[in-house]
Amino acid sequence: MSIPADLRESSRLFGMSRLQRLKNLYIPSVFPFLVTGWVTAAGGAWNASIVAEYVVFRGQALTANGLGAMISQSAEKADFALLTGAVLTMSAIVVVFNRVVWRTLRLQRRHRIHHF
Repeated sequence: MSIPADLRESSRLFGMSRLQRLKNLYIPSVFPFLVTGWVTAAGGAWNASIVAEYVVFRGQALTANGLGAMISQSAEKADFALLTGAVLTMSAIVVVFNRVVWRTLRLQRRHRIHHF
């Protein structure tokens, strides 16, 4: 739906095969929406994994070894030095991941559009 009808029609008029249209028209056109979905899904998964590392069930704390459990436990014990370090570590991981993965995908998309 996001692909203008004139581009779809032009690709047919130029005799592009289905594979060529997929590679040169459809995938580049929907790529921003795919990246947005991936970022949203990755953020949700990251949050869920952080929260799931420390759960209190029927008065018993169930923990895993990880950053989320460390954040939850340090907050519960009011260990602000450890809490600050863990949150800064988590923030650094998110920033590095965003710069390395998502920025690279965005730049590849921009490069692909300019050479289309």
